[in-house]
Amino acid sequence: MIRFVKKPSDTAIVQYIRHCQTLDFNYPYVGQTRNLIDSGEAPKGYRLDRFSHLIGYGEEVFNGVADAINQWEMFNHPMAELKYLNPKIENGNTVVVVFGSMGLWTVNPARIIYELAESRQQGKIRQAGFAYGTTMGHIAIGEELFHVDWNQKTDEVNFRITVFSRPGSLLAWIGKPCMAYQQKKFRRLAAQAILTKSEEFS
Repeated sequence: MIRFVKKPSDTAIVQYIRHCQTLDFNYPYVGQTRNLIDSGEAPKGYRLDRFSHLIGYGEEVFNGVADAINQWEMFNHPMAELKYLNPKIENGNTVVVVFGSMGLWTVNPARIIYELAESRQQGKIRQAGFAYGTTMGHIAIGEELFHVDWNQKTDEVNFRITVFSRPGSLLAWIGKPCMAYQQKKFRRLAAQAILTKSEEFS
């Protein structure tokens, strides 16, 4: 959904979420982010980004970050507004992310695809998080994984975002440099929001 000048009302957004629950994903590589956490390349035509931010050390911090992710805290900042019918992290749940800038409003639907297994690399990395994929109506095309890593050797806890994407509309193609900048800004703000919330759990 794209609106100019006036932000869509909450009623309009709720109706849009209900509509988007029946829409297909707008890309064919559903679930591929789980194979791109440590290595690998994005599907052809997509850009791959791996973002990582050190939050702290130890199990308590890890649990705090995992809880913060499950509460969608990475969207708790002025740049983005998350809307949903059901806040639970469960496969098939559809949410929308509302962005507003210079009189342009976009309401971007995405659907949760999977939750991460408890560990990877033969148990060297404890992990938690989930991925969602874009559906028809999103200005981008791709998949985003929000997760936390706890390295069992170094004890480091990192909040991470693994994403592959490409513009999904004429507007997004025209504004591709701006879109890339906004994505980087979002990740920094998301990490700060996660850090702030995880401190409450520790």
